Amino acid sequence: MASRVAGHESTAVSVSWCIMLLALNPNWQIRIRDEILSSCKNGIPDAETIPNLKTVTMVIQETRLYPPTPIVGREAFTDIRLGNIVVPKGVCIWNLIPALHRDPEIWGEDANEFKPERFSEGIYKACKYPQSYMPFGFGPRICLGKNFAMMEAKVLVSLIVSKFSFTLSPTYQHSPNHKLLVEPQYGVVIRIVRQ
Repeated sequence: MASRVAGHESTAVSVSWCIMLLALNPNWQIRIRDEILSSCKNGIPDAETIPNLKTVTMVIQETRLYPPTPIVGREAFTDIRLGNIVVPKGVCIWNLIPALHRDPEIWGEDANEFKPERFSEGIYKACKYPQSYMPFGFGPRICLGKNFAMMEAKVLVSLIVSKFSFTLSPTYQHSPNHKLLVEPQYGVVIRIVRQ
């Protein structure tokens, strides 16, 4: 099951949320489209241009609002102290990523707003505690497919936005479903127009 989820489900869910956020924010669709037209030969992203698409990267990073994985757990191998709390050896600590990614103390008062520009200077300047940004987990057990997943998401988002503009359908029901992944329970229903 883990390899199936790591193989494509988490990227598919992230791109779905990204499309939903872009449908609500058409100005970012225009910014992505402009970036692709100015950076990519014939308006088609390729292996050389994809890593340099800053706007696309910022938009994908801002899907922190809907991280694909809801929790990351770690087990204490020794007794450790976290502030005033002693965590005994063998106890598991669970990080609730959706709560962490929307915490105003970490992200500012606009924590629940879609603002990709917060990543304009990279992850380390986007929030108060950069280690709090963990769509791929953190530390020595960070997702091995992180770079591949980001590249895959950039390709998908770039190709979709370069070919289409879209808005949410009136039938769309916003319903994040927290299971193994945080997925849109009823999908992301959009209206598309070819560019």
